[in-house]
Amino acid sequence: MRGVNLGGWLVLEKWLTPSLFAGLDAEDEYQFMTTPGAAEKLRRHRAEFLAEDDFAWIADHGLELVRIPVGHWVFGDAPETGPDGRQLLLGCLDELDWAMEQSRRYGLRVLLDLHGAPGSQNGRDHSGKSGRREWYDRPDYRRRTVDVLERLARRYRDADHLWGIELLNEPMDPRVWTLIKFYREAYGRLVTILRPGTKIVFSDGFVPWLTRGAIKPVPGFPVIMDCHLYQCFYPWDQHNSIDHHLRKARRSRAALINWLNRRHPVMVGEWSVALPGRTIAGLSEEQRHALRRDYAAAQQEGYAGAAAWTYWNYTAEERNEWNYRALVEDGQLVPT
Repeated sequence: MRGVNLGGWLVLEKWLTPSLFAGLDAEDEYQFMTTPGAAEKLRRHRAEFLAEDDFAWIADHGLELVRIPVGHWVFGDAPETGPDGRQLLLGCLDELDWAMEQSRRYGLRVLLDLHGAPGSQNGRDHSGKSGRREWYDRPDYRRRTVDVLERLARRYRDADHLWGIELLNEPMDPRVWTLIKFYREAYGRLVTILRPGTKIVFSDGFVPWLTRGAIKPVPGFPVIMDCHLYQCFYPWDQHNSIDHHLRKARRSRAALINWLNRRHPVMVGEWSVALPGRTIAGLSEEQRHALRRDYAAAQQEGYAGAAAWTYWNYTAEERNEWNYRALVEDGQLVPT
């Protein structure tokens, strides 16, 4: 299964849509929603960021799967309030229902991804709230997370194009046992609701050697581990050598996937052709474009053993390495 993420839509990310945050100090959706006129701006953004044509384009270009990030506020009843006492976070069920319908219409499968949990599971802006990872400190936050997952499962369980539900995006904290207990509880609850055959996806938390085998599947409800394989963010990947990055994408990633596959299938839920600044420094624009093509090809070869991959992201305001559609249209990424 090959696909794309519909990020920056129902969970805001400033770097994907900087114009939405223009003139504001806000860094995430929580902060954005405390600014004047935020609700109206957000509704307009949700209405304009994607159109039916986007789903047609995705299907027409050989992709089969869309991973749709949503926040815990998806149902519109999150208890967080702003300084004026009003509900802070806007639900997005109408938009999600629309995306499900467009996906069905164009023959696409859907992975619903809980991208932001109450209190934040990673303290990053893409969880909706940057700062502390309070999700790990509060059992009530974890219970609310399971509740949201259950409600998503009930709402969409009869959609035969629902490929799976991802329990939580990119949790990051040393308290791995807390995460594993959550995974097991959530899995146990969802298998009582979902149709047999629906995948239940869990993040490796960037420590696959610790979370591998975290969930023991029951018959009819396969488990898939999600690994996000970037080579542009981490100090140990800040190599000048282009050959290093191509070799790692093609060989090391394949070896990791093969090892994980011994316990359960694995998917690459996020990847891109972004490389460290040191690697691309001094390259001409033409050379950068050629490198993106080579790097994309190497990664697709390395991910061949995965159950699925979904590129981050389908689109963005800038035509850069995070914009799958622009990369394909500009000949910088050739799907294989």
